[in-house]
Amino acid sequence: MTQLAVLLERVREHDRSALRALYDVTSARLMGVAVRVLNDESEAAEVLQEVYLKVWQQASDFSGTGSVLGWLVVVTRNAALDRLKSRRRKREDLTADPDEWQEAVATDGPLELGIQQCLGRLNDHARQAIVLSYIHGYSHQELQERLSRPLGTVKAWIRRGLLELKRCLEA
Repeated sequence: MTQLAVLLERVREHDRSALRALYDVTSARLMGVAVRVLNDESEAAEVLQEVYLKVWQQASDFSGTGSVLGWLVVVTRNAALDRLKSRRRKREDLTADPDEWQEAVATDGPLELGIQQCLGRLNDHARQAIVLSYIHGYSHQELQERLSRPLGTVKAWIRRGLLELKRCLEA
């Protein structure tokens, strides 16, 4: 077992000194990943803090396949990409109106027309959640906040809506 695997195993058991040691060994590399994605050191530092908090809370999510460093790099990269998407959305002052979804998929191709028709058949909650998520790029967490609904409800709307879309498009 590698040094990082041993440290992560201890982090799973909520050993604070192991988290500190894991941070000491990996933070420079993970900071480099976050800076390359975000091109902003202060935001990268915030992302890194979120990553280590996630590692503390979800160390058991590491499946054991692959390297611990590889897993940490993926977690960091994904967190930085999420931050980048959020930054772009805020910079563009995206005030997405989910009721104007037709414009977002408005082209004359047969697939787009089919998607428009099928989206129009969905209930309002499912359509709104799908449009905000897949067309405007909101994360599930952001949808939960925007729609003032529990995360499980938002995920259920999306899942059921996608299943309905699939059935509609296959018909």
